[in-house]
Amino acid sequence: MSGPPPAETPAGDGPAPGQDLTRVWTVITHVVTPTTFVAAIMMYIGAVRANTMYARLGVDQSMLGLSFQDYVLRSVALTIEPLILLLVVALIAPPLHGWLLRSATSHPKAMTRVIAVMAVLGAVSVAVGIVAMAGWRRMPFYVVPCCLGLGVFVLVYGISLHQRIHPRPASSPTDQILRRTVCVALLLVLLLWAVTLYAQQRGAEAALRYRMDPAAMPSTVVYAARRLYLEGRGIVETPLPDTTAEYRYRYTGLRLLIHSNQRYFLLPACWATDPWARAVVLPADGSLRLEFSVRKTPPECPA
Repeated sequence: MSGPPPAETPAGDGPAPGQDLTRVWTVITHVVTPTTFVAAIMMYIGAVRANTMYARLGVDQSMLGLSFQDYVLRSVALTIEPLILLLVVALIAPPLHGWLLRSATSHPKAMTRVIAVMAVLGAVSVAVGIVAMAGWRRMPFYVVPCCLGLGVFVLVYGISLHQRIHPRPASSPTDQILRRTVCVALLLVLLLWAVTLYAQQRGAEAALRYRMDPAAMPSTVVYAARRLYLEGRGIVETPLPDTTAEYRYRYTGLRLLIHSNQRYFLLPACWATDPWARAVVLPADGSLRLEFSVRKTPPECPA
């Protein structure tokens, strides 16, 4: 004898929003571990920030040869505040999500009003992001990705809560997977966009600080065995009187930008006031001797 037939699942019953989020989070944690994700974000922020800063200082990033560790170390100061904010959100989100699910079950009418407010806020946020992206209104650089991302998330989450209160016939599994995939992909792209703009802004600010305060870079004196013909506002070439010395020429008026890829990247001390200023790249070998100083006095730039 066969057992009783299985009970049919009502057409309107679908996976709860909490189950959807749990499944998505399970898949993400299986594909990308938190440590790998944080390291990748730090490396990306450090790379974008460094490339933007050095490009504005006249050095192409391909010449630097910075490693993964270099980028990560240069992003530590930039990622502390965003990571703290992200951890706070991750700490608050689960209990808030659970409270909303309980409220949707016990107080459906009140939750319907909350969902309506969420729909309005999400639509307004998306509209502001589209207006800013189209260039119709001049807004800060972070408005477009933040408004679009927040608006899309609020709208999708509000729809999920609405389906819990007012069930409807579930769509096919293929359609559900497609919608979730598109939503997650869109949020990830907007997050990447926001991170890129943030890192670019911080890189531009760092380059501007060097431009406004050249004394922030170490003062550098270069000794060379042969004449290097270094040119730039503030650079002074001095032939040394001792003909038997190993190094015959001294160059002052230089600032160390970075030492990387077996090279020294230098800037003229007065490069910020010179429209034709160029970065100087010297090999890190025995043909040169470099002396560095942390003297903070501003350079004496010619008029």
